[in-house]
This record gives sequence, structure tokens and C-alpha cells, in this order.
Amino acid sequence: IKPQHLARALYEATDGEAIITSDVGSHQMLTSQYYDFENPRQWINSGGLGAMGVGLPFAIGAALGRPDKSVCCITGDGSIQMNAQELATCAEEGINITVVVSNNSCFQMVKSWQELFWNKRYSQVDRGAHPDFVKLAEAYGVTGVRLEDPQTLAEDLRRAIAIEGPVLVDV
Repeated sequence: IKPQHLARALYEATDGEAIITSDVGSHQMLTSQYYDFENPRQWINSGGLGAMGVGLPFAIGAALGRPDKSVCCITGDGSIQMNAQELATCAEEGINITVVVSNNSCFQMVKSWQELFWNKRYSQVDRGAHPDFVKLAEAYGVTGVRLEDPQTLAEDLRRAIAIEGPVLVDV
């Protein structure tokens, strides 16, 4: 599932009404392009500060500040590991957020820059083994869901977002 398709499916699944948070990476860039933000304070991210891992804490704050809104964090498989322990906070406090992990087993933005400017001489971008994010979520007491079908992605995301309490979706 391409990250562009994921961002667009998230827009469709939320009817464009959710508060979306993100940390830094290709998922941030593509969400900013493919999720049509129509309202102020709907897109919360670190901008150009390069802060991996802030998407989940941003989502927690947004959910506490706006409990009337659906809150989704779109993050990468590298970024989520910077603050994954905060899933325990979400479970303990019953914070209703959906964390959507764009899982491609690499630091995609860094890899893209290495392709463009370093003649594909890759360094420290392919992550190899990483945790099973569904099991990690469940270990913290959070509902874990894995989505793999691009044809049903928007509807599958809609169902995951409808689950009460914190949810982590591995895409």
C-alpha cells in the first residue's frame, strides 16, 4: 500500500473531519498533500523541525483537548518506536485515538534523499527486523489491527477508527 493511497484512504475514512497528527517523515509530507485539510487546527505536526515520535504525544493532547473530535496519528514504523511506550498511557487513561503506522521497514524520507543526492549509497535506512506492531499494541493494552488490502483500505480504516478506545493500525 503506497503512503499516498494510505493518506487519501484516511481522508475518506474520516470524511475529512478528523484532527490528524504526525511526526516527521515521508508519511508527513504525503499526508499534507493527500489529506484535504479544510479546517484550522486540524493538522498538527512538527513542521520542518525533524522531530520523530511527536505524532503520538500530539494525538494524546489533541484527544484530551477535543474529546468531541476523531483524532488520528499517522506515523512511520521508525517514528512510532520513539514514543511507543505512550500507548500504555492511552490504554490506562482510555484515550480515544487511532494511530496509523505506515509500515515500510525503512526510514523512507532519508532513503529518498540518499537516492537523490548520494547515488543510492544507503546508510542506516533499511530497518530489517522490527516489532510486530499489532502485538506491541496489544502488549500495551491497545487494540491492534493490521490492514493489507488496498482495495478495502478506506472502509477498513473507518471500522478501526470506530473502535472505542486507543487503536493502533499497522498498514
